[in-house]
Amino acid sequence: MAIDPVEIVRCPTELRAEAVALVLCELAPSLRRDVVGGLLDTENIEKSAADALFVARRDLEIRGAAWGQRQSGNIVVFWPPQLAAGEDVTTAHRLAEAVTAAIDETDAEMMQVFLPAPAAETVKVLQHVGFRHLADLRYMTAESARFPLATPDGELEYGPYHGSQRSRLMDLVGRTYVGTLDCRDLDGVRDLDHVIKGYEATGTYRPENWLFVRNEGEDVGVLLLADHPKGRHWELMYIALVPEARGRGWGRQITRYVQWLARGAGIDRIVVAVDAANLPAVAMYRDSGFELWDQRAVYVRVPHPS
Repeated sequence: MAIDPVEIVRCPTELRAEAVALVLCELAPSLRRDVVGGLLDTENIEKSAADALFVARRDLEIRGAAWGQRQSGNIVVFWPPQLAAGEDVTTAHRLAEAVTAAIDETDAEMMQVFLPAPAAETVKVLQHVGFRHLADLRYMTAESARFPLATPDGELEYGPYHGSQRSRLMDLVGRTYVGTLDCRDLDGVRDLDHVIKGYEATGTYRPENWLFVRNEGEDVGVLLLADHPKGRHWELMYIALVPEARGRGWGRQITRYVQWLARGAGIDRIVVAVDAANLPAVAMYRDSGFELWDQRAVYVRVPHPS
Protein backbone atom coordinates (compact mmCIF):
# COMPACT_ATOMS: atom_id res chain seq x y z
CA MET A 1 0.00 0.00 0.00
CA ALA A 2 1.47 3.35 -1.04
CA ILE A 3 2.19 5.94 1.63
CA ASP A 4 0.64 9.35 1.04
CA PRO A 5 3.25 12.03 0.28
CA VAL A 6 4.25 14.53 2.91
CA GLU A 7 3.02 18.09 2.49
CA ILE A 8 5.37 20.93 3.62
CA VAL A 9 3.42 24.03 4.70
CA ARG A 10 3.84 27.12 6.84
CA CYS A 11 2.45 26.13 10.22
CA PRO A 12 -1.24 27.00 10.74
CA THR A 13 -1.98 29.02 13.87
CA GLU A 14 -3.89 26.19 15.55
CA LEU A 15 -0.91 23.83 15.21
CA ARG A 16 1.77 26.20 16.54
CA ALA A 17 1.91 24.69 20.02
CA GLU A 18 2.31 21.16 18.70
CA ALA A 19 4.88 22.20 16.09
CA VAL A 20 7.01 24.23 18.52
CA ALA A 21 6.92 21.39 21.05
CA LEU A 22 8.27 19.04 18.37
CA VAL A 23 10.97 21.37 17.07
CA LEU A 24 12.21 22.10 20.60
CA CYS A 25 11.80 18.57 21.91
CA GLU A 26 15.50 18.21 22.76
CA LEU A 27 15.52 21.30 25.02
CA ALA A 28 14.90 21.14 28.76
CA PRO A 29 11.40 22.43 29.65
CA SER A 30 12.77 25.53 31.40
CA LEU A 31 14.86 26.48 28.37
CA ARG A 32 11.93 25.75 26.09
CA ARG A 33 9.82 28.33 27.92
CA ASP A 34 12.56 30.94 27.49
CA VAL A 35 12.78 30.29 23.75
CA VAL A 36 9.04 30.31 23.11
CA GLY A 37 8.32 33.38 25.23
CA GLY A 38 4.96 34.80 24.15
CA LEU A 39 4.91 33.10 20.75
CA LEU A 40 1.84 31.03 21.55
CA ASP A 41 -0.10 33.85 23.23
CA THR A 42 -3.03 34.91 21.06
CA GLU A 43 -2.03 38.57 21.10
CA ASN A 44 1.47 37.72 19.83
CA ILE A 45 0.49 35.52 16.89
CA GLU A 46 0.59 38.43 14.45
CA LYS A 47 3.97 39.62 15.79
CA SER A 48 5.43 36.21 15.04
CA ALA A 49 4.19 36.19 11.45
CA ALA A 50 7.72 36.94 10.21
CA ASP A 51 8.95 33.72 11.82
CA ALA A 52 9.38 30.84 9.41
CA LEU A 53 7.73 27.94 11.26
CA PHE A 54 7.03 25.06 8.86
CA VAL A 55 5.52 21.63 9.36
CA ALA A 56 5.43 18.41 7.36
CA ARG A 57 1.95 16.89 7.31
CA ARG A 58 0.55 13.57 6.15
CA ASP A 59 -3.20 13.05 6.51
CA LEU A 60 -3.26 16.21 8.69
CA GLU A 61 -0.79 14.60 11.14
CA ILE A 62 2.42 16.50 11.87
CA ARG A 63 5.39 14.40 10.78
CA GLY A 64 8.08 17.04 11.25
CA ALA A 65 8.75 20.70 11.98
CA ALA A 66 11.51 23.29 11.54
CA TRP A 67 11.70 26.91 12.63
CA GLY A 68 13.50 30.07 11.60
CA GLN A 69 13.04 32.34 14.64
CA ARG A 70 13.57 36.06 14.03
CA GLN A 71 15.74 37.84 16.60
CA SER A 72 16.67 41.42 17.35
CA GLY A 73 19.67 42.57 15.37
CA ASN A 74 18.24 41.30 12.05
CA ILE A 75 19.33 37.69 12.51
CA VAL A 76 17.48 34.37 12.54
CA VAL A 77 18.04 31.44 14.87
CA PHE A 78 17.42 28.24 12.94
CA TRP A 79 15.97 25.32 14.86
CA PRO A 80 16.78 22.29 12.67
CA PRO A 81 14.05 19.88 11.58
CA GLN A 82 12.74 17.37 14.09
CA LEU A 83 10.85 14.39 12.72
CA ALA A 84 8.22 12.06 14.07
CA ALA A 85 9.34 8.48 14.60
CA GLY A 86 9.79 6.59 11.35
CA GLU A 87 9.71 9.66 9.10
CA ASP A 88 12.19 9.62 6.20
CA VAL A 89 15.18 11.97 6.40
CA THR A 90 14.24 13.54 3.06
CA THR A 91 11.44 15.27 4.95
CA ALA A 92 14.06 17.04 7.05
CA HIS A 93 15.77 18.30 3.90
CA ARG A 94 12.47 19.59 2.52
CA LEU A 95 11.62 21.36 5.79
CA ALA A 96 15.04 23.03 5.88
CA GLU A 97 14.58 24.13 2.26
CA ALA A 98 11.19 25.67 3.08
CA VAL A 99 12.49 27.60 6.09
CA THR A 100 15.57 28.97 4.33
CA ALA A 101 13.55 29.92 1.25
CA ALA A 102 11.13 31.87 3.45
CA ILE A 103 13.98 33.66 5.23
CA ASP A 104 15.56 34.52 1.88
CA GLU A 105 12.44 36.58 1.16
CA THR A 106 13.09 38.79 4.22
CA ASP A 107 15.81 41.32 5.05
CA ALA A 108 17.58 39.02 7.55
CA GLU A 109 21.38 39.30 7.39
CA MET A 110 22.29 35.94 8.84
CA MET A 111 20.91 32.62 10.05
CA GLN A 112 22.65 30.77 12.84
CA VAL A 113 22.28 27.50 14.71
CA PHE A 114 23.92 26.35 17.92
CA LEU A 115 24.37 22.60 18.37
CA PRO A 116 25.62 20.94 21.57
CA ALA A 117 26.71 17.72 19.84
CA PRO A 118 25.91 17.90 16.14
CA ALA A 119 24.79 14.56 14.72
CA ALA A 120 26.18 13.73 11.29
CA GLU A 121 22.70 13.65 9.76
CA THR A 122 21.87 17.12 11.17
CA VAL A 123 25.10 18.53 9.74
CA LYS A 124 24.18 17.06 6.33
CA VAL A 125 20.80 18.81 6.47
CA LEU A 126 22.46 22.12 7.37
CA GLN A 127 25.03 21.81 4.60
CA HIS A 128 22.28 20.91 2.13
CA VAL A 129 20.72 24.38 2.58
CA GLY A 130 23.98 26.33 2.69
CA PHE A 131 25.03 26.44 6.33
CA ARG A 132 28.75 26.31 7.10
CA HIS A 133 30.63 25.71 10.32
CA LEU A 134 31.67 29.02 11.89
CA ALA A 135 33.15 28.20 15.27
CA ASP A 136 33.13 26.01 18.34
CA LEU A 137 32.10 28.12 21.30
CA ARG A 138 33.26 27.53 24.87
CA TYR A 139 30.81 28.78 27.48
CA MET A 140 32.69 29.71 30.64
CA THR A 141 31.57 30.95 34.04
CA ALA A 142 33.22 32.66 36.99
CA GLU A 143 31.57 32.48 40.41
CA SER A 144 31.55 35.39 42.87
CA ALA A 145 34.10 33.64 45.12
CA ARG A 146 36.68 34.33 42.37
CA PHE A 147 35.93 38.07 42.14
CA PRO A 148 38.61 40.50 43.42
CA LEU A 149 38.01 42.21 46.75
CA ALA A 150 39.54 45.52 45.68
CA THR A 151 39.70 47.58 42.49
CA PRO A 152 42.26 45.90 40.21
CA ASP A 153 45.41 47.91 39.56
CA GLY A 154 46.07 49.09 36.04
CA GLU A 155 46.45 51.98 33.66
CA LEU A 156 43.05 51.65 32.00
CA GLU A 157 40.10 53.97 32.49
CA TYR A 158 36.42 53.30 31.90
CA GLY A 159 33.83 55.73 30.57
CA PRO A 160 30.08 55.05 30.49
CA TYR A 161 28.17 54.83 27.23
CA HIS A 162 25.25 57.10 26.38
CA GLY A 163 22.80 56.66 23.53
CA SER A 164 24.06 59.84 21.87
CA GLN A 165 27.47 58.14 21.45
CA ARG A 166 26.24 55.39 19.15
CA SER A 167 28.45 56.39 16.23
CA ARG A 168 31.48 56.42 18.51
CA LEU A 169 30.59 52.95 19.77
CA MET A 170 30.03 51.56 16.28
CA ASP A 171 33.35 52.97 15.09
CA LEU A 172 35.17 51.45 18.06
CA VAL A 173 33.53 48.03 17.67
CA GLY A 174 34.44 48.08 13.98
CA ARG A 175 38.08 48.79 14.86
CA THR A 176 38.16 45.85 17.28
CA TYR A 177 37.13 43.49 14.47
CA VAL A 178 40.45 44.08 12.69
CA GLY A 179 42.63 41.02 13.19
CA THR A 180 40.24 39.44 15.69
CA LEU A 181 40.55 35.75 16.54
CA ASP A 182 36.82 35.47 17.37
CA CYS A 183 34.56 34.17 14.59
CA ARG A 184 36.73 35.78 11.94
CA ASP A 185 34.55 34.64 9.03
CA LEU A 186 31.78 37.03 10.14
CA ASP A 187 33.81 40.13 9.31
CA GLY A 188 31.72 42.35 7.05
CA VAL A 189 28.65 40.09 7.10
CA ARG A 190 26.49 42.15 9.45
CA ASP A 191 25.61 45.83 9.71
CA LEU A 192 27.18 47.25 12.89
CA ASP A 193 23.99 49.06 13.86
CA HIS A 194 22.16 45.73 13.80
CA VAL A 195 24.92 44.16 15.88
CA ILE A 196 24.46 46.84 18.55
CA LYS A 197 20.67 46.40 18.50
CA GLY A 198 21.19 42.69 19.08
CA TYR A 199 23.34 43.42 22.12
CA GLU A 200 20.70 45.86 23.45
CA ALA A 201 18.06 43.11 23.23
CA THR A 202 20.15 40.60 25.20
CA GLY A 203 19.06 40.19 28.82
CA THR A 204 18.27 43.50 30.52
CA TYR A 205 19.94 46.43 28.82
CA ARG A 206 21.63 48.77 31.29
CA PRO A 207 23.68 51.51 29.58
CA GLU A 208 25.75 51.96 32.73
CA ASN A 209 27.11 48.47 32.09
CA TRP A 210 28.35 49.45 28.63
CA LEU A 211 31.79 51.02 28.92
CA PHE A 212 34.42 52.60 26.72
CA VAL A 213 37.89 51.40 27.69
CA ARG A 214 40.47 54.20 27.51
CA ASN A 215 44.18 54.74 27.99
CA GLU A 216 45.85 58.14 28.09
CA GLY A 217 42.71 59.79 26.77
CA GLU A 218 42.25 57.45 23.79
CA ASP A 219 39.61 54.77 23.18
CA VAL A 220 41.37 51.40 23.15
CA GLY A 221 38.54 48.94 23.73
CA VAL A 222 34.93 48.28 24.54
CA LEU A 223 33.10 46.37 27.28
CA LEU A 224 29.44 45.37 26.92
CA LEU A 225 27.58 43.57 29.71
CA ALA A 226 24.04 42.17 29.79
CA ASP A 227 22.21 41.81 33.08
CA HIS A 228 20.14 38.69 33.75
CA PRO A 229 18.40 39.57 37.04
CA LYS A 230 16.38 36.36 37.25
CA GLY A 231 19.54 34.26 37.30
CA ARG A 232 21.55 36.85 39.25
CA HIS A 233 24.30 36.78 36.65
CA TRP A 234 25.94 39.05 34.11
CA GLU A 235 26.74 38.03 30.57
CA LEU A 236 30.02 39.33 29.20
CA MET A 237 28.65 39.91 25.69
CA TYR A 238 31.60 41.68 24.16
CA ILE A 239 35.05 42.59 25.37
CA ALA A 240 37.63 43.62 22.79
CA LEU A 241 40.64 45.81 22.16
CA VAL A 242 41.77 47.64 19.05
CA PRO A 243 44.79 46.01 17.36
CA GLU A 244 47.39 48.47 18.68
CA ALA A 245 46.25 47.86 22.28
CA ARG A 246 46.66 44.08 22.26
CA GLY A 247 49.43 42.04 23.84
CA ARG A 248 49.71 44.20 26.98
CA GLY A 249 47.62 42.11 29.36
CA TRP A 250 44.77 44.58 29.17
CA GLY A 251 42.17 41.92 28.39
CA ARG A 252 42.76 40.31 31.78
CA GLN A 253 42.77 43.73 33.43
CA ILE A 254 39.34 44.52 31.94
CA THR A 255 38.00 41.10 32.94
CA ARG A 256 39.11 41.53 36.54
CA TYR A 257 37.53 44.99 36.57
CA VAL A 258 34.24 43.45 35.41
CA GLN A 259 34.43 40.94 38.25
CA TRP A 260 35.06 43.72 40.75
CA LEU A 261 32.01 45.60 39.43
CA ALA A 262 29.95 42.40 39.71
CA ARG A 263 30.96 41.96 43.35
CA GLY A 264 29.80 45.49 44.10
CA ALA A 265 26.48 44.83 42.35
CA GLY A 266 25.85 41.59 44.27
CA ILE A 267 26.09 39.42 41.14
CA ASP A 268 26.54 35.68 41.72
CA ARG A 269 28.39 34.82 38.49
CA ILE A 270 29.58 36.06 35.13
CA VAL A 271 29.22 33.99 31.95
CA VAL A 272 30.98 34.39 28.63
CA ALA A 273 31.09 32.58 25.28
CA VAL A 274 34.46 32.47 23.56
CA ASP A 275 35.62 31.01 20.25
CA ALA A 276 37.68 27.89 21.04
CA ALA A 277 40.10 28.94 18.29
CA ASN A 278 40.94 32.11 20.22
CA LEU A 279 43.48 30.41 22.46
CA PRO A 280 44.78 33.63 24.09
CA ALA A 281 41.24 34.58 25.16
CA VAL A 282 40.47 31.10 26.50
CA ALA A 283 43.70 31.16 28.54
CA MET A 284 42.98 34.68 29.78
CA TYR A 285 39.54 33.73 31.07
CA ARG A 286 40.92 30.64 32.78
CA ASP A 287 43.59 32.77 34.46
CA SER A 288 40.79 35.07 35.64
CA GLY A 289 38.88 32.28 37.38
CA PHE A 290 36.50 31.15 34.61
CA GLU A 291 35.70 27.47 34.15
CA LEU A 292 34.15 25.60 31.23
CA TRP A 293 30.50 24.63 31.72
CA ASP A 294 29.16 24.04 28.21
CA GLN A 295 30.10 24.11 24.52
CA ARG A 296 28.33 24.51 21.20
CA ALA A 297 29.16 24.20 17.52
CA VAL A 298 27.95 27.22 15.55
CA TYR A 299 26.80 27.01 11.95
CA VAL A 300 25.82 30.09 9.93
CA ARG A 301 24.16 30.88 6.63
CA VAL A 302 23.94 34.21 4.84
CA PRO A 303 20.49 34.44 3.22
CA HIS A 304 20.29 34.87 -0.55
CA PRO A 305 17.63 37.43 -1.52
CA SER A 306 15.25 36.13 -4.14
